Amino acid sequence: MIIIKQFDHSVHVAEEMAMLYQAVWQKEEDDFFERIQKHANYDGFLGIVAYSDTNECIGFAYGYKSEDGQYYRGLLEHELTVEEANEWLTDCFEFVELLVHPSYRGNGLGKRLLEKLVNNCSMKTSVLTTKASNLAAQALYAKSGWVVVKENFFPSANDGPYVIMGKDLRREELVSKLIQEGKEK
Repeated sequence: MIIIKQFDHSVHVAEEMAMLYQAVWQKEEDDFFERIQKHANYDGFLGIVAYSDTNECIGFAYGYKSEDGQYYRGLLEHELTVEEANEWLTDCFEFVELLVHPSYRGNGLGKRLLEKLVNNCSMKTSVLTTKASNLAAQALYAKSGWVVVKENFFPSANDGPYVIMGKDLRREELVSKLIQEGKEK
């Protein structure tokens, strides 16, 4: 049985997330631990962590409110047109990480984490980036209502191409409301 909990901002859970991140991406030296602690202090931060029945951290997802002056927000603003930035980055939740241990992929956990996190968000839109070569991730996002905003985004000179994807969360809110109203009749 898989249990999903809110990220409690504890050092212990951040360390578990960092160890999973390093194991999945096979990185011995990484700044993920410092990054998650920094991001956890941003306005609008939401994070969830999945645990196996043996209490092993097997996945997580997190993001925060996108605001002027944030590093990645600046990269996105530079890449998007003024119209695209106004549409996607105003009242926006930046979906930063979705990670599932390879042994637990293919059973819907990634989709559960994605939807649970975004459904708890009160912002108008959400954006994320994923590697252009990661077709499985793009398919997961597309099935959950995300659209490609921009292709061939290079976050840094050392990175290969990424895809910027977005989701209009107001539409999801309207659909949920209509479904609920239908159940009440």
